Amino acid sequence: YGGCLCYGPPIESGFYYDIHLNEGSVCEADYSGLETIMKSIVKEKQPFQRLEITKDDLLEMFKYNEFKLRIIKNKIHTPTTTVYRCGPLIDLCRAHVRNTGKIKALKVTKNSSTYWEGNAEAESLQRIYGISFPDNKQMKEWKVFQEEAAKRDHRKIGLQQELFFFHERSAGSCFWLPKGTIIFNTLQQWIQSEYLKRGYCEVVTPNMYNTKLWETSGHWQHYAENLFSFDVEKEKYALKPMNCPGHCLIFSHRPRSWRELPVRLADFGVLHRNELSGLI
Repeated sequence: YGGCLCYGPPIESGFYYDIHLNEGSVCEADYSGLETIMKSIVKEKQPFQRLEITKDDLLEMFKYNEFKLRIIKNKIHTPTTTVYRCGPLIDLCRAHVRNTGKIKALKVTKNSSTYWEGNAEAESLQRIYGISFPDNKQMKEWKVFQEEAAKRDHRKIGLQQELFFFHERSAGSCFWLPKGTIIFNTLQQWIQSEYLKRGYCEVVTPNMYNTKLWETSGHWQHYAENLFSFDVEKEKYALKPMNCPGHCLIFSHRPRSWRELPVRLADFGVLHRNELSGLI
């Protein structure tokens, strides 16, 4: 591919590695070739060798890769750090199995596009997901689990049973159809009954607030880019990403007595968060 490796952490469902490509992208047709290369590396039982290298040497070693240079400059704050060598590859890692031969089964599971460190203004990257196991039995069990999970995929069931659907004209938002709305309302009524049992009072609050509220709560200082904000009569407003700041206004709108405590408020407000595609 001729790309530059970026981040490649383990995750709960296996692992992934982000790659920057100057041209082209990864697609499902590439999976077989990638797995063949991975299996050949496993067969060679390449050992993982821990090395301690100075930061200056790392900067020289990875001068061809702008992304690794950023990691080295921003994340490494000591004169030396550890890296691992596996065959011809040296990478910034924390720990590994003894050698690649310990991996008895592996599979490339999916791919997607992402941005460098989740910043939509930064470079676009290709993300390749995979999973591995120390024996074939676990791989077979995992495949069976994936097949069963696919049958119960709520996105497919929602369409098949005409409960709900999603549309690109309102990305990330659900359109509840008549049958689905019955389920939605039934669940909400059950939650309301549970709130009452636990001493909560239900309230209804606005969907949009002046950003001064978010500045007071601290959301604006830390999450301004994740709020849908807009100007209204020379003032800046934003759709609420959570209910609690509005509940603070309810609590503070009149003097309170300690005899009222605890105050428990419940709210079925509609929340909006300006997050990147694929994060929901």
